[in-house]
Amino acid sequence: MAEFDVESLFRSLDTDRANVVWKWKLLEELGQAGLRADDPRVERAVSSTVDSDTPFEPGQPEWLDFEQFREVVREPVIWRALQGQLSMRPDEFAEFTQGVERIYAELLDERSGEVAQYIPTLRNADPERFGIAVCTGDGQVFQIGDATVGFSVQSTSKPFSYAMALEQLGAADVHRWVGQEQSGGTFNDPRLSLDAAGKPQNPMINAGAMATLALVEPDLDVSERFAKVEQTWARMMGAPPGFDHRTFLAERDTGHGNRGLANLMAAKDMLNVDPKDRDAPQKAAEFYFAVCSLEVDAQRLAAAGATLANGGVAPYSGERVFSQETAGRVLSVMGHSGMYNDSGQFAGQVGLPAKSGVSGNVMLVVPEKRLAVVTFSPRLDEAGNSVRGVEVCKRLVNEFGLHPYQSLGAEREVARLAFGGVTRPGGGRAGQHNAAAPATASVTRAGELQL
Repeated sequence: MAEFDVESLFRSLDTDRANVVWKWKLLEELGQAGLRADDPRVERAVSSTVDSDTPFEPGQPEWLDFEQFREVVREPVIWRALQGQLSMRPDEFAEFTQGVERIYAELLDERSGEVAQYIPTLRNADPERFGIAVCTGDGQVFQIGDATVGFSVQSTSKPFSYAMALEQLGAADVHRWVGQEQSGGTFNDPRLSLDAAGKPQNPMINAGAMATLALVEPDLDVSERFAKVEQTWARMMGAPPGFDHRTFLAERDTGHGNRGLANLMAAKDMLNVDPKDRDAPQKAAEFYFAVCSLEVDAQRLAAAGATLANGGVAPYSGERVFSQETAGRVLSVMGHSGMYNDSGQFAGQVGLPAKSGVSGNVMLVVPEKRLAVVTFSPRLDEAGNSVRGVEVCKRLVNEFGLHPYQSLGAEREVARLAFGGVTRPGGGRAGQHNAAAPATASVTRAGELQL
């Protein structure tokens, strides 16, 4: 970074012309860019510099002189934030989060659907809970409502279990054990989950998730395997997940259908377990139950989603957790099979990869903008997707023109209108069709939002 640029930035933030930048002023600027004061990168850079040798009195405002400021902006994310070079510029971030706030307020009175009934921890969930969290690949975050309320991740663990298997074995070996096609049925349908050879149809259904998890560190003891899974989640989120013991015990006690699927796969040699261990299929199912019982919240899950949106790089640490190829493969399967038996309808309405869990979470990934949106609301529709969560996704896509296919050709249409001499296929000139112009311009404005 150029010394002149640092000095110019320092002067722009020295609003009192006192040759210092107040700490609150710096944090305010970073907040407008989407970086929170408790972001580990911001906290580390600012606190270590301010606390180093400045004799502040308790309760007095803290400030940075030029040398201290220069040290702080050596943190790349702070420098890029102050330059407006993060995933979303401050004005774009403000526009997007204001849209999220509006949608949240509009859906507070939406109370259709029912909480999941098959185990007590889900059946007893507070149906009024509602939170939304946003995270970009650079760690810009926004949250509203119950975004820090914990829930078991359930089926939203499946994309990440698939990613772990891909990282360890590569796509060719993984897909010897699990397919890449829609099942055409519910997530646990024993008739449609497996093909004729006993292979699960895809990693987003229960059978497929058990098959992919069976490939994760298979030579380690189960406790060590689970620790590896937890560590991967911590790397993505910047904080370790919790564990919902009651949910795990309930899943284990009622998961007879999943154990049946595991047995069917093992009988066809389509589950990577020890064939001499007659309890191996049950152990595979229980490992799956344990991973589904990881406890997260919308804010942390959004960081995991942003890792996929960012091509496998975690937002807070900049660490590469998954390869770009892995992230792309995971998002592709989420795009056609991530929303249970409504995946096709969701793909038509939203057009973006997403994954839901029966605890009421929905994780939407916007790869082009390097961001993820996570909602938490326990009331589910008939397919098992959060009613409010699906509606949030649809409204965000419509309001900000995020559907990747609905505005195809809009730029070409605007160009034809601008150069009024282009003849349309049916005769006449583009400039003579003024009735169509307002609608076209509207589509273009939605599609041009540079988030």
